[in-house]
Amino acid sequence: MWQFIALLLTVCGATLLYLTNRHQRFNSNPLPKLWRLLALICCLLALFFWLQLYVTSSALFTWLFTSCVALIAIPLFGLNKKFPRAKGDING
Repeated sequence: MWQFIALLLTVCGATLLYLTNRHQRFNSNPLPKLWRLLALICCLLALFFWLQLYVTSSALFTWLFTSCVALIAIPLFGLNKKFPRAKGDING
């Protein structure tokens, strides 16, 4: 149960970090900077939960690994989003 909560907090923190970035592709505008603070709080809370579950080295590795996987996978989900074609596009 606690592993699931730690994993969920890690993924939520990474998702919010991505959505506050100006290069994100899910929304037309990035989330306000206040959400980045919430994302950092989620990430630190997730680290706290990982530290409660495992020894320090294992907790840091698990937290970093899940954060890296989430930060790589989340932008890949936006690749199948349809974008409007440019007005002078050859294929359009």
